[in-house]
Formats: sequence, structure tokens, C-alpha cells
Amino acid sequence: MKARLANKILTVLNFLKIRQKLLAMYCIAFLMPLVLIAVVMSWWLYGILEKWQIAQAQTSLSQTATLFQDMIQSTEELSDSLYNNRAVNDTLGRTFQSAQEVYDRYMDLDFLDDFLHSNTDLYTFRYYTENSTLLDNSYFIKATEDVIRSTWYRNAREQDGKITWQMKEDSITRRRMLVLTRAVFRKPDGKFLGVMVIFLNSDRISRLLMHYQNETFISVNGMIEFSSTDLPETRRPPLINDGNAQGESVSIETKYQGENVVALMNRLYRERGNTIILTQIIPRKSLLHTTLTGIAISVLIMLSGSLISLMLIVIFSRYFGKRVNYINGEINKVVQNNFELGPRPEGTDEFVEIYDALATTANNIKTLIDEIYQHKLNQEQLLSRQNDIRFKMLASQINPHFLFNTLETIRMQALADGNRDVAQTIKLLAKILRHNLDVSESPVAIMEEIEAVSNYLDIQHLRFSNRVSYDIIFMTDVTNIGILPLLIQPLVENSFSHGLESTQSGGFIYIVIDSDKNGDLSILIKDNGSGISKEKLAQLNERLQTGTVENFTSSIGMVNVNQRIKLFYGEQYGIELESELNKGTSVTIHVPRVPLAGKGDANG
Repeated sequence: MKARLANKILTVLNFLKIRQKLLAMYCIAFLMPLVLIAVVMSWWLYGILEKWQIAQAQTSLSQTATLFQDMIQSTEELSDSLYNNRAVNDTLGRTFQSAQEVYDRYMDLDFLDDFLHSNTDLYTFRYYTENSTLLDNSYFIKATEDVIRSTWYRNAREQDGKITWQMKEDSITRRRMLVLTRAVFRKPDGKFLGVMVIFLNSDRISRLLMHYQNETFISVNGMIEFSSTDLPETRRPPLINDGNAQGESVSIETKYQGENVVALMNRLYRERGNTIILTQIIPRKSLLHTTLTGIAISVLIMLSGSLISLMLIVIFSRYFGKRVNYINGEINKVVQNNFELGPRPEGTDEFVEIYDALATTANNIKTLIDEIYQHKLNQEQLLSRQNDIRFKMLASQINPHFLFNTLETIRMQALADGNRDVAQTIKLLAKILRHNLDVSESPVAIMEEIEAVSNYLDIQHLRFSNRVSYDIIFMTDVTNIGILPLLIQPLVENSFSHGLESTQSGGFIYIVIDSDKNGDLSILIKDNGSGISKEKLAQLNERLQTGTVENFTSSIGMVNVNQRIKLFYGEQYGIELESELNKGTSVTIHVPRVPLAGKGDANG
């Protein structure tokens, strides 16, 4: 059923123009999901925004609660200091004989000013005492009969020195303030000395509430005492019993002044029957208004976006058609083997990517044609070099000087030793000539090359006798490993012709076959001959980097070997030359470790 419906939709779309397809896709893929999203999001936002507003209000209320609790804590700490002050307690309990004695005593208590001024949360503090010998001042007041009979005084005395919080009207300023009351007793005998009263700064408390838009108040012992709004003369009763405020912050659905509200409550203090609660009233209609505003803005944004997108889709459909036609024309050019494309379209969209891919394909086809042609040229050049080196090596081996020396060696050996050594020398010479004549452009077994070099060294040993010794050392297994022919022998010949020719005694040449750190073959040819000067060494190294056989009349063998290696194996391979005048020369051949075809790999 689903497959049939999909097929019908595709059939309809296949007969529509690009603009019509885009409009249909716009309605199906954008407008319909947008309406569904708008409905779901509105429902979701309704709950999220309400929770977010309440969470924001709770966070702000918790910050205010923390500030108020810090105020209460610092005041209680101050009361501890004053309660345990010996000078104050001694003043309250002493019987003074004259007014002058009282004044002198008060002068010793000037540190009380420091206590008051160091805490900005306080309005003042006083000691109400029943000591009739004291005189009234800003800190010590004789308790009258009315004070002694007052509820706050009797409650403080009954608490036996424990802290109580309550609202009290200051007898001097007639302002109602939140106060800490605490009875003071002399420690040795427990005699009652008076009641300490610490007045908190009401203006500072009120400022904590002023920044709230919703009504926020602090209730003390069940009565609202501080509010972010103006309180009427008759203080309003508490909204909810303080027992409902459990934990740090609680939100409660309730009614307040006949209106549905959310009350956020935070208990600030509860000890010995004293309760201080911070409450914020958030009207339900305020929450609903904010939520609806957020939803309306979201819907308006989506509606505006849908209209703008509709206009853009119409404009884009025209633009889209032009670019499709242009790319289609360029593809037809390539189909007709015309690789010269038109100008690149502007931008970086998929059409430009298609054009770039098409241009890359066209360039690759042209490059492939050029590479095939160049490869044929390189193959012909390599074959030409192989033939060139074959003839040059053959000519080198049969040049008059070498041939004369070889024949002279044969003659001298025949005179001295007889026909056996003569036959051996001729046999070695024949092997060398046969090997050099049989070489091709294909790699041969490295052991065959070493055998040919060994034959050459045997002949030279017969020639030089004990003047020159040689050795071939294998540091790695080269079984079934292939190498281009005639790479080693020309370098060995150089060692004799340029380094050891004039050696009278103690000359040596050795060949070391090893693997380098990359696993490639390293073939070292080292002698202790006459060596090369720094200037000539620099020239030779430059020839190895840039020269060809055709450019030079000397060092042909070494340059040719280097160029053949690079042509066949790659630019990263070749010859490395080191030498020091009168000390000898080292030539290192670097080639890859390649097994002979059909022989398998060989590990060093």
C-alpha cells in the first residue's frame, strides 16, 4: 500500500516542472511540518516558560534569602561577642557609688562604637538593665516597670540566654524593627544582668525586596513585617502557615486576595518558636501573559519565515533552472569530446561542484592522454640509456689500456706460472664480456651482478697482485632480489681507474650489501685510493643531481648509473658520493628491495 502511494507521488512529480516541484516540496516538506511544529511547540512552550519563570524567581529569591541569612548569622555572631564580653558584664553587675564613676566606666567601653560601626546591617544595640546605679546612654538603658512587664522582655529572660528574634518598636525612634533579644547572666553565680537587644537596619532589609516586580514580603512570627510594596496600617495576615515551607524553596498554588497565585516560600529562620519566612507572590495571569507572549512571538517568527521562504523559493526556482541548463550544456560538450569548457559559474553551491568535477574530469582525460604519450617517451628514453650504457661499458672493458694491461697480465702469468693461470684469467675475462653483452633493460638477480663484479675483481687482483685486496660482504639476504644490470661494475671500475691505479701496496676495495632504515637496499663500494678534492667532489655531486650522460665527457659511468636508477626506480633513489683527498672514496647505491618477478618477496 505504501509502495503504491509512493509510486503515485513520484509519477505525479515526474510530470511537473522544476518550479512546480519546488512549490510542491515546499508545501509538503515545510509548511505541513511547520504547522505541526507550531502546535507542539506552543504546548511545550506553555509548560517550559512557566517553569522557567518560576525557576528564575526561585533563584532570585534564594539569593535574597542567602543575603538575609548572612545578615542574621553575622548579628548572632556579634551577640555572642557582646554576651561574653567581661567588661560589659562587669558594668551591668557593678554597683556604682557616683555618677562620675559611671561616666568613667562608660569611657572604658568606647569599643562598643567599633562593634556598631563595623557591621552595617545593624541600626543599633542596647542593654536594658535593672541596675539602678547605671545612667542611661546610647548603649545602657534602665528598664522601667513597663519594659519589665513587656512580653518581649519576659520572653527573653525566660530563654536563659538563648537568642530570640522578634519585631519590636524602638522606644526612641518609634520605628518597628526586627531585633535580636538575649538575656545576659553573670557567669559565676548566674545572676540576671539585663536583656541585650540588637536592632537590624530596616532600610537595608527593605532594599533587599525593592527590586522585585512581584509582591515579595518577609513575615516574622506569622505577621508580614517587610514588603516590596507599601504596607497598609493594619499588617496583612500571613498567607500560608510556615509549616508549609519545607526545604530551601517551595512553590505553592494558592489564592491571595481573591486571586490565583503561585507563592514561592523560603524559610529564613526557625528556632525556639521564632519563624522568619521570605515569600514572593506571582499572579497566575502574569505567568500566563508572559507565556502567551512568548508563544505569540514564536508563531509570528515562524509565520514570517514561511512567507519569506515562499518568496525565496519562487526566486530560487528561476535561478535554479538557469544553472541546470548551463551545466547540462557543459556536460554535452564533454560527451562530444570537446574538453574546452565555458567560464566557471559563480558561487560555491552544488552546481559549481558539478562544474568543478566536470572540469577536473576533462583535465584528467587530457592529462591521461599526455601521460600515456610521456610514458612511451620515457620508456624509449630508458631503453636508449640501457643500450647506451651497454655499449659504453663494453667499450670501457675493451679499451686499449684495459685490454693491454689484461693481456700483459696474461703474458706475465704465462711466463711465471704456466698455462693453468692463463686459462683462468682468460675464463674470467670471457665471463665479464659475456655478462655485459647479455644485459637487457630488465632487472636481473643481484647475485649475477655480484658474480660479474667478482670476476672483474679477480682479474684486477691478478694484475695488481698483493698491491690491492678486495672483499664482498653480505649484511642482508638478497636471494631472489632483482636489480638493474651494470649498476655496480662501473663504480668498481672507477675505484681502480681513478683511485687505486697508482697504489704500490696496502690498497683495498670492498663491497657491502645491506638494508637501510627504510628497508631498501644499500650497496657500498669503498676504497682507500687517492680520493677526490673538495672542489671536484662538489662538481661530481652537482653532476649527479642535474647532469646526463650527454653533457659530460668524464665520470660518464657514475652519472649514467645515477640517471638510470632515477629513471627506473624514482627520484628518491640514486647514488650518494663521499670522498676525502688521499684517504679514499665511498659510493653508496640506494635502490628499492624488489623481488624478481615470480620469485616472491625476500626479507633482509
